[in-house]
Order: sequence, then structure tokens, then C-alpha cells
Amino acid sequence: MFDFQSYIRVLLSVSSGLLTLLGSVGIFVSLTVQRRIERLQDTLEQFMDLSYHNSANLTGQMFRLIEKYQMHYLLPDSPSRKILYYINLTIFVVVFVWFSLLIIDFEPPWKWEALLYLIPISTGLSILFFYRYLLKNAINPIDNGLFTPLIPPPTKLRSVSFLSKYVNVSVKTILKHARLRLVVKKRDNATLVVLKEELSFDDYFYYIELKNDKKALFAGFGELRLIFPNEPITGKPVPVLRNINIPLGFLALEEIEEEKIDTKLLIFPRGEKHPVEYLFNLRKQTDGMTMVGEPVISINYMILYHINGSVFELLENNTDEKLFDTMAKYFVLDRKRRWISQFDPVNENNIQECLVDPYVD
Repeated sequence: MFDFQSYIRVLLSVSSGLLTLLGSVGIFVSLTVQRRIERLQDTLEQFMDLSYHNSANLTGQMFRLIEKYQMHYLLPDSPSRKILYYINLTIFVVVFVWFSLLIIDFEPPWKWEALLYLIPISTGLSILFFYRYLLKNAINPIDNGLFTPLIPPPTKLRSVSFLSKYVNVSVKTILKHARLRLVVKKRDNATLVVLKEELSFDDYFYYIELKNDKKALFAGFGELRLIFPNEPITGKPVPVLRNINIPLGFLALEEIEEEKIDTKLLIFPRGEKHPVEYLFNLRKQTDGMTMVGEPVISINYMILYHINGSVFELLENNTDEKLFDTMAKYFVLDRKRRWISQFDPVNENNIQECLVDPYVD
């Protein structure tokens, strides 16, 4: 038989050795995360440098940088699983040793004062499991907010509001590289108003209005938040897409007599106070309407707004757009796209939700 006291010392040394190895794993993970953060910051700086170029078409380069960012953001799946398995196994063995020693050394009868002896062990267990939580989130930062301020997920690089609020880049320049286009196309037995983006930037509120000299023909508003399914083969998240089509609502094309229609699109990112204004010129075709020339992009300083959570506050409107004032009463950020083509009267009954999902072509 083994000497009992020697056996206790062996168990304590085993648990101490395992905790030391666990600390070494933590150092390895921290060094890996530090190196990863450096690479992500370098990629993010390159992405931001491209966003400052106002003239060149850098959509393709920005797309590749977002994919490169995701490559450094995600660790290989197999090593990550093995590291997490080792951490879980080590913690389980240490906890088992601790409780075994308590059971072996316990002498009845039970007294409530014994709970005082459990306080240090409970504190140690809490710290140990929190340490596991930190390592797990450092290895796999997807869908957790712990390291998001340090390592923003790749989807944040397509967020106009995030780039404007936290990186302080020009929203107008970012959207220019997204290359927004507007078309009106027939789909089934209806005519659909579609916003096309060559690079899928999102996370902003929008208001769009089609009108002729006499009356408004169409108005739409909503919060644009794109959700892409994971890549079917690898299961990895898709941070950005090319040539995305975003349906905004339906239009009665047969009621339009004019060959050309002026269209205004206002984009309201979070963290800004003046919207970005797009002016499109649409030409009527047999199967819809197409854009003529390039859109005119500017900052509309006549409108002052504030977004607080899901609440849109129109602080000032010094334009002569009365319909915009009326529609602003129904603005809410709930990730839905709404539209109206019957303005007599403007009420909630005539405002409809666009249920057609965005698609790629």
C-alpha cells in the first residue's frame, strides 16, 4: 500500500502540474491572439486606406481585403477543437482531484462550519472556469462580444454605421465604393424596385422616393441589415457578397407616363447627423426602368437626424419635401423594408412590408 500522506502530496503535485500546463496553454493562446490582432489591424488599415481614395474603383480590392481579414480572424477548426478539448480535460481532472481530496479527508459528522473551508475552493473554481471562458472566446471569437472591441468580426467591415462611428471614415466615400444602382424590373405580374450594390455594405436606414412633377409614385424606407447563410461546404460565415440585389417594394409601372423619373435615395447611418443623398435618373423601358448615367452623391445638410436604438428622430428638415416629413412619422429601425404607392391617404394601412429576400445575380 502507498503511504496516505505521500499519496495526498502526489495528487496535489499532479493538480499543480496540470494547472501549470494550463497556464502554459494560456500563454500560447495569448501569443497567438496577439499575432492575430496585429495581422487583423494591418489588414484593417489597408482597408481604411482604400476607403479614402475617392476617385478610383476599388471595389474588388476591398472585397479581397475583407476575405483576407476573415482568413486571419478564424483559426483552423481542428487545432481549435483540440486546444479546447485539452483545456476541458485538464480542468475536469483538476476539479476531480480537488473534490477527491475533500472526500478522502472528510471526517464525520457534518458541521455547517465546514462550508467556510469550501469558500477558497469555490473561489478557485470560479476563477478557473472564467479562465476557460477567456481562452475559449480568444480561440473562437465568433458570436461573442468579449473581444469584439479588439477584434471586430469581418461582418463589421461591411457595416457603414460601424465604419463611420468607430473608425471615423467618410460614409460618402464608403458608399461610393459600394456602387449603388437603382433599377425597376418586372417580376412575375408585378414591378419591383431594386437597389443594387456591387459590394454588400449594410447597417443603415434608408428612405427612397420616386416622383414626377405632379405626384409621388413610390416611397420606401427601412433598416438594411443583410444576413448571409454560411458557406455550404466549409460552414464558415460569409462576410460580404458581390452584386447583391435588395428589393425595396413594388411599383405600378403602367401608371407612369413620363419617359424619365427622378429618384432620391437618403441613407442614414448610425453615428451621423446628416444623410447621404443619391439622385438617380431613371429611364422607362418596356420591361421596367433603368438608370441613366451615374448618380449624384452628396451630403444633405438640410436634414438633421439622430438614431437612438430603434428610434429615428428627425430633428430638422429645411427642405421642401413634405412627403418626407409625413413618412418620417413611421420610421423605425426593426430590420424591415417597407413601401407605399398609394398616398391618398398616407397611413399605416397603405404601408406594406417588402417580403422579397435580397438575392445575388
